[in-house]
Amino acid sequence: MTSNTETVARRLGILAGIVQDRAHHPKPYMIDQLVDLLRSAAATAAVAPLEDGRSVPALTLDTAQEASDLMEAHDFHIPASILGYALAPALGEVPPMKALNAVAGQLARQDFELQKRRNTVLHGDRLNSDGDETVAWALRALVTIHYKHERLAAAVAVDNDRPCNRGLTPFHLIALQQQAKKAAAKAGPTDGAKLIAALGAYCIPAFFAEDCGVSYVLVGVDQTADEGDAHTGPKVFLYSGENADRAPAEHDEPWTAAPYGREGEYLNQLFTAQVGLPIEAECAHAALCLAAWLADHANRYPRV
Repeated sequence: MTSNTETVARRLGILAGIVQDRAHHPKPYMIDQLVDLLRSAAATAAVAPLEDGRSVPALTLDTAQEASDLMEAHDFHIPASILGYALAPALGEVPPMKALNAVAGQLARQDFELQKRRNTVLHGDRLNSDGDETVAWALRALVTIHYKHERLAAAVAVDNDRPCNRGLTPFHLIALQQQAKKAAAKAGPTDGAKLIAALGAYCIPAFFAEDCGVSYVLVGVDQTADEGDAHTGPKVFLYSGENADRAPAEHDEPWTAAPYGREGEYLNQLFTAQVGLPIEAECAHAALCLAAWLADHANRYPRV
């Protein structure tokens, strides 16, 4: 049975060949330097000792970091993020490819298509194939997808910063409103359950919580799916008056959101959902407002 470090070594070696074939740079010796780093990392991955409980040898990680730094500093038409896919068998997770929060529909659709193409590659499980050609195909596809995504990110940054676009809600969040309404309409039996369902349409984990007779919906700012972690880190409470567990017909105050710091300190009031909406529409609106806030501000509230 192939070990995780052997799989890492294999992927790094295949990636070195892809870089040699596909990289672009006005100074060819820079490509050779990058290839040499990747081959060196591949050579040490399966044979260097694992120290201090590491899942990848320190020498391999250091060499891979040198390669990553070189890729970040120079445009080889090969994104540095591809290294994460080579190291993933040992590190346990693939690199993220986050939504770009484009406000323009056309750019948002391009983002969505690239996200979909990436998911197709990953769900096809070709990275875990026994055949080198199949693994190489998957890595080449991911190189193309991530490189295009990086170029698209630059275009989105420019477009979002246009005076007419500043402060607008990202297009992909608005597009989820109908899905959030439908999710809330099906959920129950309480208003809090409907809000949790609407937040779920935005892939935001949320939990019902209660303290000293006051109930609310809890969301971790880092969007953790672990309820304990949601309680202990920076978080947002969503509440209607002092309740989040009433029958929808008794819901008479709009959802209000307030963030709390790591120590549980109240920070401020984020928003109050639009008044006078049907409960499912109000839940969807609150979910949209929170999703937009998290997209813009979550990185300002790290867990540590």
